[in-house]
Amino acid sequence: MRLSELQTGDKAFIVKVNGSGAFRKRILEMGFVRGQEVRSILNAPLKDPIKYGIMEYEVSLRRSEAVLIEISKLKEDVVYAVDNDKTDEPENEVEETDFRDPPLSDKSDLKKENNNVIRVALVGNPNAGKTSIFNLASGAHEHVGNYSGVTVDSKEGTLRHNGYKFILTDLPGTYSLSAYSPEELYVRSYIFEEKPDVIVNVVSASALERNLYLTTELIELEKPMVVALNMYDELEKSGRLFKHQTLSEMLNVPIIPTVGKKGLGIPELLENVISIYESG
Repeated sequence: MRLSELQTGDKAFIVKVNGSGAFRKRILEMGFVRGQEVRSILNAPLKDPIKYGIMEYEVSLRRSEAVLIEISKLKEDVVYAVDNDKTDEPENEVEETDFRDPPLSDKSDLKKENNNVIRVALVGNPNAGKTSIFNLASGAHEHVGNYSGVTVDSKEGTLRHNGYKFILTDLPGTYSLSAYSPEELYVRSYIFEEKPDVIVNVVSASALERNLYLTTELIELEKPMVVALNMYDELEKSGRLFKHQTLSEMLNVPIIPTVGKKGLGIPELLENVISIYESG
């Protein structure tokens, strides 16, 4: 059975992702891995794209993409599926990317000249709450930026905190840094070309499994970074326990619980950005 055949409201399990190259890698990064439950939210006849729910997110796929994903309504079919292609891992044919910043001119002198200004890039999955944090922090002081050749853009705003001027850039939501989609290309270009002082990786506390894929890629950049564990109130309401301090120690990255819409945790987040910036 193909994912494109799953009717609105029905659920199934991913058995195999066909296709190759950047497309297949992209689909896997979005959470369509073997054994993962997927729900059809809106699959209207002759309509494109189709909307699905997976890993507590809503994702839209073209019908031509959904037809390449094999599913089963029986969990047992996933367990016994023969998969010689290692479906739940990206293919080796996709060009390997070194996410570390290529050697460029040293900007230490520039940092000294602007030591009261911290340029912060907000990076995260779609619907992780980046914009809520951005809007609350920057207010109405923002402008839109873009790169030539792409149809996505970013917002830039400013605020002052504890003697520093923060220049915040809210980058488009992205699932990875693979440069497959315009959003991914934009985020990669911004990080490598604009070289922000600190990256704030905004992750959804209720969808960590998916969000942390991007987090691990950002860590490989070896740039100053702080993780904003956003929508933390939703995690608490669910009754689930998450020891974010333990994960922080494992990743060697500060993790600050936040509720962007209410402003909770934002002062602590900014203080950690300052600490990371000053230690660099």
